[in-house]
Amino acid sequence: MTSLMAEEHRIKLTEGIVIKIVPFGAFVKTDTNEVGLVHISEISDTYVKDVNQFLKEGDKVIVRVIGRNKDGKLNLSIKAAKAAGVADGTPAAPAPEGSSPAQTSAPGAPSARPSYNSRPFHEKPVLSPFDMMMKRYLQDSQECQVDKKKRTERKRG
Repeated sequence: MTSLMAEEHRIKLTEGIVIKIVPFGAFVKTDTNEVGLVHISEISDTYVKDVNQFLKEGDKVIVRVIGRNKDGKLNLSIKAAKAAGVADGTPAAPAPEGSSPAQTSAPGAPSARPSYNSRPFHEKPVLSPFDMMMKRYLQDSQECQVDKKKRTERKRG
């Protein structure tokens, strides 16, 4: 039953209230009275050094359930909720007049913009050409080191 609820939340965005700020993220109580963690990496598209720069306790935020950990606790994302709102072309929740959906979730947060995280969470991210070159370089380098080690061991006897 809980997985069905998680599936429903992946489709629908839900509103929550920040109940606690911790160094690695924020705990949010959803409208279904479940508490989940928004990890620091899921708060904004930009680098988040301090969660307090983006969120305060008591803030209302729009979140999306991106999964559950092995203990059954919710993993939430503000970033995915913003991306879904931008992708659908509709605000995630009714916004006060004169404000955008991005302004309702976090006062200091940058505006929502599409990112690679708007894809379903189970897909692997597509590597950029630079990342592919770096991955290949690291593989070649590791192979070279293994070859050197083997040659050295053969010389020693």
